Amino acid sequence: MRALLVFCALAGALLSGGMDGVCADPVSKAAFVTLGGLRQWVDVEGQDSRNPVLLVVHGGPGEAQGMQADKYKPWQKDFTIVQWDQRGAGHTFGLYGAKTPDVTLDRIAKDGIELAQYLCRTEGKRRIIVLGHSWGSTVAIHMVTQRPGLFAAYVGTGQVSSWKAQVDSQFDLLLAKARKEHDDAAVKMLEAVGRPNPADAHQYFAFTKGLGAAMAPSDQQWLKALRERGRALIAAGDKDVKDMADGMDFSAEHVLPDQMATDLPATATRIDTAFFVIQGEGDVVTPTKAAVEYFNSVRAPQKTLVLIPDAGHFAFMTHGTAFLDALTVKVRPAAITRGA
Repeated sequence: MRALLVFCALAGALLSGGMDGVCADPVSKAAFVTLGGLRQWVDVEGQDSRNPVLLVVHGGPGEAQGMQADKYKPWQKDFTIVQWDQRGAGHTFGLYGAKTPDVTLDRIAKDGIELAQYLCRTEGKRRIIVLGHSWGSTVAIHMVTQRPGLFAAYVGTGQVSSWKAQVDSQFDLLLAKARKEHDDAAVKMLEAVGRPNPADAHQYFAFTKGLGAAMAPSDQQWLKALRERGRALIAAGDKDVKDMADGMDFSAEHVLPDQMATDLPATATRIDTAFFVIQGEGDVVTPTKAAVEYFNSVRAPQKTLVLIPDAGHFAFMTHGTAFLDALTVKVRPAAITRGA
């Protein structure tokens, strides 16, 4: 036993550059955890329990990240990664289906706060890092503004700003694209819309049907591969993937009013923790221009903006090396300093 302890100390010293290293204690566990009175799926994975805990708040809405598990493996060297299937999503949707109650932004954010408290307690941390993608950035901002003391850092990607900014930006983009490509039918349709009404969901979904073709090439390739893989798995009887797909439809319907009411530059400009936005330069889903304007409006004790070239809405998946570099070089040291 003594020889083993000496070996562990020496191995840790070689890896860390010092003599205070000890053998890493990996973390791997998954279970349903009761949050807001509802059992919700939580998966915790990492190579070393001493690392900061990073809670991923998925987008979609309802896009639980089980299919992307391999993409997060490199993250587990420097962070303990927590995947949470929100109410109405993934394994959690699989448990309750269409009977899932209270699928709203307010309730999901409160669930997330309960989860952060649970993780601080079970993983022995003062504070954790929260990363929100797309819809998840709205949820995570609500979590951080309500309980900033639980979070050493906030990271947004596919960062939401406001529904109106999204509608206006996408309309202008699609009209300019149609004119450039001499797509007379699309020009006629968009000009007939005029300046869109952000309160008219039917109008919005009608004029944005062509948005996929305007997305960054990396996003288009990612979504194509994801859809093909998902269809194949569902056809093969994979219940988890079917639950994810069904949960996305269910969640999208239930939280649409909350998405349309979102205006973070008006409601969430004071963030009392380290604030990071790591955004694809070519994001047209949550438009980068609006995300940068929101970033500039935020007052925080520390804030950093990272724009990833040639990336779009799914930069954390399509440009994983650059994204992880920003997490490890910029976010991790700041979060540790702030209690992670």
